[in-house]
Amino acid sequence: MTRKEVNVLSFVPLWFEKNYEKGGGGWVRFGKIHGIAPKENINYHLTKAEFSLHRPLLLGTLQLFGSMVTALFQSLRTIRQKNIHLILSAVELPQVIVLSYLTSRIAGRSLAAFLNSVPCYGLIGFGVSKEKNVKPTFKSLLAGMKSPRKPIYRAVLESLSWYVTYKVLESSSVHIVCVSPVVADELSKRGLKDRIISIYPGNGIDYMEMSSAVPKVDIKKYDAIYAAGSFHQQKGVFDAVKIWRNVVNWNPKAKLAIAGMVHNGSSFVVDELNSLIKSLNLQQNVSIVCDPYRGFPQQELWAELKKSKILLYPSRKDVWPLIVGEALACGLPVIVYDLSGNKYAYGDCPAVCLQNVGDVEGAAKTMIRLLSDDSLLRNLSHKARQYAENHSWTHVVELERKAYLAILES
Repeated sequence: MTRKEVNVLSFVPLWFEKNYEKGGGGWVRFGKIHGIAPKENINYHLTKAEFSLHRPLLLGTLQLFGSMVTALFQSLRTIRQKNIHLILSAVELPQVIVLSYLTSRIAGRSLAAFLNSVPCYGLIGFGVSKEKNVKPTFKSLLAGMKSPRKPIYRAVLESLSWYVTYKVLESSSVHIVCVSPVVADELSKRGLKDRIISIYPGNGIDYMEMSSAVPKVDIKKYDAIYAAGSFHQQKGVFDAVKIWRNVVNWNPKAKLAIAGMVHNGSSFVVDELNSLIKSLNLQQNVSIVCDPYRGFPQQELWAELKKSKILLYPSRKDVWPLIVGEALACGLPVIVYDLSGNKYAYGDCPAVCLQNVGDVEGAAKTMIRLLSDDSLLRNLSHKARQYAENHSWTHVVELERKAYLAILES
C-alpha cells in the first residue's frame, strides 16, 4: 500500500468542539491533533455521543445507551459515505473504546486505540493492585473503585466498564498506539505485549500560539502557580499546598496561585483543599484563581502562567502532562516529581527540576533556591522557551499519520 492520506472515524463527546480543553489531557491532545491533521493528510470524521452516566441511574443508563446506539448508526452511515480507512478510539475512556470496537467489527475496518495512560491501572484515582505483572480482574477493579462517597451501584458499573475495556484491548483485532513507551511498558507487564506502537514525541507544545495570543508580563503577580486539568489528590494539589507551607516559612509573603477544576463526583476535593489551606494558615498566601467547577479557558490559563515565576506540579501519577509543556512555553521553570513519564517526556529539559515523589521538603528547598536567585530564574526561563520552541504539534501529527499507515499496511 502506497497510500499517503488516511480517513479516520472517531467518537467524541457532544461538548468536544467547544470545550475539549476542559475534558482532560487525552481530549486536549486529540483536539490539537484534530486541528492540525488536515494539513498532514489525516481527515478526521467525528461522531458525537453522550459518554457520561448521569444520575439517577435508570435515566442516565437509558440516555447513555440511547446516545451510543444512535452514534453507532451514524458512524456506519459515515463509513459508507466517506471511505473510512480506520476507526480510532482517541482516548482510553471505556465507552469510546467499546463503541469504536463494535463499529470496527460491524464495518470491517481496522481499529486503533490511542492510549494516553494505562486503562484500569493508569486512570487517576482508580486502578488495580500496584504490583507488577498484574492483570486487572473485576474483583480488583471493584476494590479500587469503592469509595465512601460513591454509591455501590456506580462502583459496580464503572468496574464492569473498565473490565470490558481491558478485554476489548486484549482482542487480536485491536492495534494500540501509545503516547509514550512508558505506557507501552506498563501494558506489556499486564499481558498486552503485541500490536503496540509508541509515538515519540507523543505531545507537542503550542509555543507560537502562546507567544502571539498572550503578551509577556514583566511584573509577576505570583511566585508560583499550580495548574491541572483536574483537582485530585493524585494530581498533587494537596502536595503543592504542603510544599508552599515550607516556602512561606522562608518568605511570609510568598504567593501561590492554584488553577484547575473538579469533575463529576469530586466536588468534595474543593472543600478538602480549602480546609487544608486554612489548617496550614495559608489563606493570605494561596489563592484559587478560577471557578473550580468551571476551570479556565486555555488562553486565560496561559495568561495566569505568564503572571507566575515557576510552575509547581507535584503530581503523583502522570504519563506526559501537557501543563508542563505549556508552562515551559510561557517561560516558567517547572518543579515536578521524578515519575518515569515526566523523566521520559521532559527529562532532557534543563528548566525541569525533578524531585523524589512525595518529597515535600526537597521540593520546597528547590523552590526557595530558584526564588532566591533572579539570575538563575532568568536563565532557566530562557532555556524553557528554547525547549518549547522545538516541540511542535505538527511533528507529532506527522508521526501519528505514519503510525496509522503502518496499522493499515499490516
